[in-house]
Amino acid sequence: MNIGIIGAGLIGKTLAKKFSAAGHYVTLADAKGPAAIQELAQQAGAHAVALDDVTQNVAVVVVSIPLKAIPDLAQTLRGKLREDVVLVETTNYWPHRDDRIEAIEQGTVNSVWVQQQLGRPVVKAFSNINAYSLTVEGKPAGTPGRIALAVASDDERTKQVVLGLVNDAGFDALDAGNLADSWRQQPGSPAYCTDLTLPELVAARQAARREELVPNQELSFSKMQKKGPEYFDILLSGKYPEGFVDHAVDIFREVTNLPPRQ
Repeated sequence: MNIGIIGAGLIGKTLAKKFSAAGHYVTLADAKGPAAIQELAQQAGAHAVALDDVTQNVAVVVVSIPLKAIPDLAQTLRGKLREDVVLVETTNYWPHRDDRIEAIEQGTVNSVWVQQQLGRPVVKAFSNINAYSLTVEGKPAGTPGRIALAVASDDERTKQVVLGLVNDAGFDALDAGNLADSWRQQPGSPAYCTDLTLPELVAARQAARREELVPNQELSFSKMQKKGPEYFDILLSGKYPEGFVDHAVDIFREVTNLPPRQ
């Protein structure tokens, strides 16, 4: 399958590497231009291309950029995507990064807002796992304790394609229903970045309470701040030293009343 990925950040480049390793032909684009990401793309087994070219001859396009950049991307993509192309978005809303988006603040679900901006069906996936776990925790199908990821969409055909891609990346895939219900795996929910198995993820989504999302986000962020700048520098670099532990998973579990990892 030909897959185009927009965004060469931690999630985008990791997905490029995983999809390429699974046998897909992957092109990678970023606002910085192909020359700036050439080496990174080669390391991932992908091909660096211009943003205007990433949608050509592909079956799937994955959007992995900050939420606030979605409206500008929508203008860039206008008229460039065939109707049958599967459009995946991995975004989450963080007001301290994305600025205040009034519609989301007033209750619009993150991915519903993204779909409205892009003007076509999207699939929300790869959004409830941290970059570190996405990088190191993928396992073959059937492995005990395999982490599960939620996949939500209003379009069943495109959802089925992405469920398969989640498996290709090394994770169990949960059909998480439609976009309106995808708040259950947004930041602050028990399903967000807590590295759960498939049965655990089902239970975590059911236990989510929408009014708890923002308070849980704020509490989690304050606890993460106490880990110090070195921890954040490692997370942002994507270069994990031997013995590194992503404490964010443990913090998210603690804040949402999940048991500690074994």
